[in-house]
Amino acid sequence: MRREGIRVWVLAGLVAALALAASVSSVEALDDKPGSLSFGAGVGFLSGTPDGTAFALDGYADAFLVPSFSVGPLLQLGFTGDLFQVGLSGQAKYWILIPNTQNRLKVAVQGGIGFMHASFRQDDTSFLIPLGATADYALTPRVSVTGTFLLNLTDLDPGPTSHHAHVMPGFTVGVRF
Repeated sequence: MRREGIRVWVLAGLVAALALAASVSSVEALDDKPGSLSFGAGVGFLSGTPDGTAFALDGYADAFLVPSFSVGPLLQLGFTGDLFQVGLSGQAKYWILIPNTQNRLKVAVQGGIGFMHASFRQDDTSFLIPLGATADYALTPRVSVTGTFLLNLTDLDPGPTSHHAHVMPGFTVGVRF
């Protein structure tokens, strides 16, 4: 019962943060000019968790420091029938505009550092190093659709006989505004 209450509060907090972000985002939210902000969220899967493949949710913010370079937080959530997993990291992204796409398609390479906690049989907390890439296609000046592939390097204990760093690959599809 306690785990269910934590899940509800985390999901409610994520929804509230996304609603707040949508209300304060600028008209040119997808610009990569210094000082501009964008926010996003996605759904997908995360494999290699202590309970196998999990349903995944993520939320993030990008603050552009210089053109084509942003930093911001990344929140990752993973759920199975018995597992609740949360990861929080600071990310740096380098954005590459793809030519001949009317400035609509960008690819971002990203990396970060943070921590991850899993509640499954026994609680476990570890470092988190998410590395990956995002494809971002602008639908309007304010909204784009994204696909993100991440390799999450952690030291979470995936089973009773494993006590070493491992990789949790994940893929999400979402929106950025």
